[in-house]
Amino acid sequence: MDTDQLLNKLTNAVSYRFNEDKTSPGVTVSRLKSGYYCSVVRYEGAFGKDKQVVCKARGDSLSSALELLARSFVAMSNQPKNPVQELEELVAK
Repeated sequence: MDTDQLLNKLTNAVSYRFNEDKTSPGVTVSRLKSGYYCSVVRYEGAFGKDKQVVCKARGDSLSSALELLARSFVAMSNQPKNPVQELEELVAK
């Protein structure tokens, strides 16, 4: 997957995950002296108030930083299973 596709998929996932936020969440990309810094940010208040960095990553290249960020976002996005889902898995075996 190229960098454009990864950034597009990541921003779509962030928007979907935090779709109820009053200000649109997003992905921030910064060029450092050596490499890149990327983060997923959300705003719990309206008009960009109450900024929260959800996860962040650094990499030698933009693509590596975005890939690390995407992996971090996916890892933290896993919701714990509710008791009904656990029961469903148990009886399905």
